[in-house]
Amino acid sequence: MTAIEIAVGDAAISFEADRVGALRQLGFRLRTPEEPRIDRGPFPPEAFPLAYPAWGQDVSQPPAFRLSSHDGRQTCYPELAGYEHSGDEHRIRLADEQLALTVDVCLRVHPAEGVLEQWAEIRHDQPGAVTLHAAAAATPMLHAPTPWLTRFDSDWAAEWSAVAAPVPVGTTTIQSLGAVRPGLQACPFFSLAPDGPATEDTGTVLAGSLAWGGGIRLSFERRIAQPAQLRVRCGQQPASYVLDPGVVFVTPHMFWAWSADGTRPLTHRLHRFVRRHVIRDGQRVRPIVFNTWEATFFAFDQARLERMMAGAAHLGAEMFLLDDGWFGTEFPRADDHAGLGDWEADPAKLPAGLPGLTSAADRHGLRFGLWVEPEMVNPASQLYRSHPDWVVSEPARPRREERHQLVLDLCRPQVREFVTGTIDRILAGAPGISYLKWDANRDISEPGSDELPADRQQNLWTDTVRARWQVMAAVADRWPDTELMLCASGGGRTDLGTLRWFHEVWLSDNTDAATRLRMQWHASQFLPPQVIAAHVTRWGGQDLAFACAVAMSARFGFDLDPATLSPDERAACRRAATIYREVRDLVQLGDEFRLIAPDAPGSEGRAALAFNAPAARRAVLFGYQLAAGNGGSTATCPVPWAAEDLVYRIRQVTLTSEDEIVTERAGASLLSEGITWPLTAERTAVLWLFNG
Repeated sequence: MTAIEIAVGDAAISFEADRVGALRQLGFRLRTPEEPRIDRGPFPPEAFPLAYPAWGQDVSQPPAFRLSSHDGRQTCYPELAGYEHSGDEHRIRLADEQLALTVDVCLRVHPAEGVLEQWAEIRHDQPGAVTLHAAAAATPMLHAPTPWLTRFDSDWAAEWSAVAAPVPVGTTTIQSLGAVRPGLQACPFFSLAPDGPATEDTGTVLAGSLAWGGGIRLSFERRIAQPAQLRVRCGQQPASYVLDPGVVFVTPHMFWAWSADGTRPLTHRLHRFVRRHVIRDGQRVRPIVFNTWEATFFAFDQARLERMMAGAAHLGAEMFLLDDGWFGTEFPRADDHAGLGDWEADPAKLPAGLPGLTSAADRHGLRFGLWVEPEMVNPASQLYRSHPDWVVSEPARPRREERHQLVLDLCRPQVREFVTGTIDRILAGAPGISYLKWDANRDISEPGSDELPADRQQNLWTDTVRARWQVMAAVADRWPDTELMLCASGGGRTDLGTLRWFHEVWLSDNTDAATRLRMQWHASQFLPPQVIAAHVTRWGGQDLAFACAVAMSARFGFDLDPATLSPDERAACRRAATIYREVRDLVQLGDEFRLIAPDAPGSEGRAALAFNAPAARRAVLFGYQLAAGNGGSTATCPVPWAAEDLVYRIRQVTLTSEDEIVTERAGASLLSEGITWPLTAERTAVLWLFNG
């Protein structure tokens, strides 16, 4: 059979069946002028690795696909049974006739962005149920002589902690569990440089992301005998699933993108992809949000909120977001011990209800947003008293509380109806609400559901993610004009699957500006800045001008009490909002350039990044001094986007002064010499605004 080659951008993946019909992968790599196609040359197909190995075909490595048939058989020998190509979607069918089973290896190309999407679909017609033990989304084999992996480990307040290291011989695994907040253990993103470390503008690099809202398992396997071969296996965890005849099991989707010129072009490619194909309203700029959480926690009433609205409007905010603590009647939400599930405004705090708040926000020229945690319930609530059976739990086991709450069982249709109905009722009852912060603050620990039969309890890990997505899709469909923030104890579920129904994510509860800069730096390799909500807070008594400058390089906002600001702090915040409105189209929709990495050798405590709009001949550059350094006239920052034939008017501004330094520089000079670095003091920042 002729090889199947699927090309996307400057990369391709190629397959061919061997003499017994097993599907082999001939290659997955960048194409070059010298090798524009991937072929097997003089070698037989058997010389190449299996593309989607099942147990029995190759027992020397963990399989991509493993099952127990209804009669107990565990081996599987799928053979190529067909290939279909329609538009940008390719479907390679594998079949084991003895098992009445098919596996479709599915690929979709996104040619405008150079992104490859991959997943598998499994179906059988056996007389009884089949148990899937493993079903990977993708298992490519790479030629990687000196592979270098960058992974992003996480914990609460420590999300997006980058770890870059060579891939050793053996198996390196990235994994998470919990089904609700798996991103607090590991982000489902990685980059892999097969020939050694890549830089921003040099080296071959492959980016990968598993679009799944539950636990993940990403493994990277090098064998002693063939260390230049690297098998990458990507899938959900736990993977066990009892599959009935005629039902199609669809794995999570995996996204791939290659670059021959370092991580910068890869970032531009992925940002375009996320804006166009993942998030909602990807070409629309996001508002400046004022959140109440770190300003008030649970201690507020109508009068205090209205005073804060006036202060928020004075600072330049456009959206007033009321966080946790607004609900509960019989069980008022005075802290996190009670009230979840009872989504009625607390009459003691809010005698005019939510409509009273939306009206007040409107009087101050602000849009209004609200915090919800609709998948959870406190035992101290009317909902739990009425429906104690609605939670995820196992019979005769303690219901362990985390943050004094339990997880609602979304596998139950009536629970899904309750959650969507709750959102409908809140938004319909207060039409001025145009933004929801959707939070989730615990994982599943006792995985049981009365909705599932005894022999299907293991399906909960998969079915609960699908059920959650069903609810989110319904909300997004019914309320298309309501902006949604995805939150889970910070960045607990930042994945390209769940993001389909949201506009942005809360990256972390850690709002220390220097730490947040590092998190935003790493996340920006995959996520455009408009997706990354960043708020200015008083975390650790930090300098607010510096915190503003860091937050301005993402989706800018505030989370502090305006009444506590000194005159200088208020002026810095107002100036930040004013400048952000001038440059936010660049930040949120422009091409991002990471220029000086935080903590990089030789950086002298500096960090810098920029956003450019070539067609508009505009750019903004952010410079940060994280630690005291030499700086001064001896240090410069590169300006690699400058057009050689343009002359730029450059405004150098800070948030601590109204004064600006205005200069003109030729693009050729900027390209060769960069721009002089003016900072020396710890935790200071500068912005340069370029107009060509």
